[in-house]
Amino acid sequence: MLRDVRWSCATALLFTVGCDRDERPPVATPVRPVTTHPASSSVISRLDLAARDVTADAGPEPPLPPAARELRALFGDGSVRPSDPQPFRLAVALRALRANASGAKIAALLSLVPVVIEGKTKTGVDPFVSGEWLLVYGARAEVPGANANVVRHTRPDTEVAKAINAAGFEARDGGASGGVQASLYGVKEPLLRPQPATLALVPADRAADLASALKAPLDPGTKPGELARVFLAEPAKVLRILPSEVVRANAIAKPAGDGGLDLAADAECGDAAGCAAVATKLTDAVARQNSMMVRMVTRSLLSGLAIKANGTKLEATLHATPDQVDAILSLVRAQLGLPPAPLPRDP
Repeated sequence: MLRDVRWSCATALLFTVGCDRDERPPVATPVRPVTTHPASSSVISRLDLAARDVTADAGPEPPLPPAARELRALFGDGSVRPSDPQPFRLAVALRALRANASGAKIAALLSLVPVVIEGKTKTGVDPFVSGEWLLVYGARAEVPGANANVVRHTRPDTEVAKAINAAGFEARDGGASGGVQASLYGVKEPLLRPQPATLALVPADRAADLASALKAPLDPGTKPGELARVFLAEPAKVLRILPSEVVRANAIAKPAGDGGLDLAADAECGDAAGCAAVATKLTDAVARQNSMMVRMVTRSLLSGLAIKANGTKLEATLHATPDQVDAILSLVRAQLGLPPAPLPRDP
């Protein structure tokens, strides 16, 4: 039963993006000494920790070789241009998120996370209150992680500059153009202002290249009617129950007519037969974990999850009603140690 509830908490964390508090002992994730990237600062890392029991039949995760572990906090040699293909890409239409009844609750919850509160104090910007959009891209499925983390906001640049100066961050080489070395969201990396109303927290190894690339016009990549979009070139590295043959996964969240959320995901498989086998395996795994206790605490959210193979494409859809979103957010609040949501007022 406890394992089932932990798995439902893992599912719940998919509804949140980017931040959690750094109080749970992190998963062992060695990083280079000059940068702090605690594993628990990433929702993906917390999800992986909570979901280990579900993916146990996939076998233990093989350890990274020493060289790979040392490079884990680096952006790497890939393209720094956000318009180019990236192994990991997350885009959130923050203004649209707040305009949706359930999305507004998600944004309000994330604004209570301690690292978000700290970030607002140090930069003058709470992305979930005054953000237009959020774009995260790079080699690894981590937020912030070793990626470019870019937010377009609505705060006056003079107020943002004042908050950053008051935070006492160390200026980087190049003065204002080089940004500052900032401790934010669980990492210590360069913080840039490449454009008006734009903040970018980027890995130090490619900071100069990213600063240049982010001066060009930016398009986060969400389409009209979307709240968020995620791309993973190698989804098996995040969800270990997936075989490595499943690649190029997309997940999209849209507002639903009832005030809830419509979620859809797809990925490419090596062949039709293998895709059908994966769909069956995932469906069986969800059914096993969707116990009576999980159905109670999630208000039967997972009962509506449909997974199917469509030729060589794996597809999944899920509708979350407002009540189900509330249940998931209650789990997230408990997982992150946040106060419960206020009770609705009588009309």
